[in-house]
Amino acid sequence: MSQAGVKFSIALILACVFIVIAPGLAAEPAALEFPPLFGNDPDVVKCLSTLQSVKGCVQEIITSFLSLQVKLIGPACCVAVNEVDDKCWPKLFPFDPFFPPLLKNYCTKVVSGGASPTPTPPTKVLNGN
Repeated sequence: MSQAGVKFSIALILACVFIVIAPGLAAEPAALEFPPLFGNDPDVVKCLSTLQSVKGCVQEIITSFLSLQVKLIGPACCVAVNEVDDKCWPKLFPFDPFFPPLLKNYCTKVVSGGASPTPTPPTKVLNGN
């Protein structure tokens, strides 16, 4: 299977898991039970909880992963990404060890003000003549 196919498969699995989890979280916000796909690993539960605390963050990460463009991650999601324990990322992205460090590096720059989450269009300078 190609690298893009593997990434798509992982993203599809994650999307399905979050679709299944979302109604349960809405019904009982105190009970965070994740499907057996991730097991009962406390690092993974904490990682997913941190990312889910920011609306749309999981979707931003999936879109970024599939398109290979970390610049699609917004500042609020970057704050959540920086709070995730490093031990969790390899469990969420077992087939791509390069994406989590790339994501964390980008988000560290965004949070510290070193990177722009969305490219700004060039401004047109008009001559006074």
